[in-house]
Amino acid sequence: MKLPVMYQARYKLPAIALSDVQGEVGRLLEESAFWEKVEPGAKIGLTAGSRGIADIVPILSATVRFIKERGCQPFIIPAMGSHGGGTPEGQLKLLAGLGITEAALGVPLVASAEAVRIGEVGPGVPVYVNRVALEMDGLIVINRVKPHTSFHAPIESGLMKMLAVGLGNPQGAAALHSYGIRGLESFIPLLAAYIMGHLPVLYGIAIVENAYEQTALLAGIEPEQFYEREQDLLKTARALMPSLPFDDLDLLVVRSMGKRFSGTGMDTNIIGRLRIQGEPEPERPRIKRIAVLDLDERSKGNALGIGLADFTTDRLLAKVDWTATYLNVLSTTFVMRAMAPMHFATDDEALSAALKSLGGEEQEDARVLVIDNTLDLFRIELSAALLGEARGQPHLVIEGDGRRMQFAGGKLETAS
Repeated sequence: MKLPVMYQARYKLPAIALSDVQGEVGRLLEESAFWEKVEPGAKIGLTAGSRGIADIVPILSATVRFIKERGCQPFIIPAMGSHGGGTPEGQLKLLAGLGITEAALGVPLVASAEAVRIGEVGPGVPVYVNRVALEMDGLIVINRVKPHTSFHAPIESGLMKMLAVGLGNPQGAAALHSYGIRGLESFIPLLAAYIMGHLPVLYGIAIVENAYEQTALLAGIEPEQFYEREQDLLKTARALMPSLPFDDLDLLVVRSMGKRFSGTGMDTNIIGRLRIQGEPEPERPRIKRIAVLDLDERSKGNALGIGLADFTTDRLLAKVDWTATYLNVLSTTFVMRAMAPMHFATDDEALSAALKSLGGEEQEDARVLVIDNTLDLFRIELSAALLGEARGQPHLVIEGDGRRMQFAGGKLETAS
């Protein structure tokens, strides 16, 4: 088999970014109206728990400082649903991995595995809230707004999801996910509205990032504006997020997957696959085969999303903590995402099998793209079959000459 000739390229996308994140947080809080309702000494809980938010520590730090200056007591509340294994220890460990610690922020982190059922919306849809949140005099919800990896609706990932799912602990997350995709689409706004009607939610700080994981903008939102403002911010986030530079590929090679890069290991918005029974796959990009070669160490063995690939390596599977993976996948009910793909001893064998599976005799003419992961798309490798199309894209810069796909000790080398 003749392997494709590969070229290195830089994928340069325009991006706007805030120059003073902490200053912007202070400005938003200074202009907010909710302080008129807060008594000195009040206990104010700040939600935290979403992975991969670039400036989450500076944003939390600026909020903590402002609350203290107003004579109130800030606390950090883990709001991550079933993540962290659903235990206080696991939640605090996950936050520590994000740089969110008592030492870093100078405030207590109050974790609890207990969720209290405070009511229901619709016919038998329960509303759960972390017990700690019920002990607060006020709550400030802080989260990134971005497209979800399992569904698309007016409200996806953001402030309302953090209230409806994140603050629900494992009980709330499991209850909501039991209704499937339709439940997520329909019930997140309803649950969030119910919680805001029964808990002292004071304010929201919404974060939108650009294609380079930099904070593009911050929005301070009063609770009654959550639903309307989040819809607009979601449109902005979707416009700013990166995408693959090609819509039609024979083979996408992902060097590493994991929770650091996406809640689903590989971002479904990037690869164009959902793997949810009964749900249609996205129309684009159209990728015939996906091979993933390794699992990021920071995932601690959680390989949710491995089922999005067709081919993988024994090296990756040896790193999988199936207990953690199954716990995470079962809580979502999207079981196909935990199914192990065809696996081979080396990258060489896995990619050769993937190319062979495409059929035909000219595998060297396959449309192949290699990316490090689905979060960092700015240094890529593309096959000769994509070269003409690549040269017509203003954001792609080809670097150097091509060379045939090569391996060292069975591992895929870069095209340089």
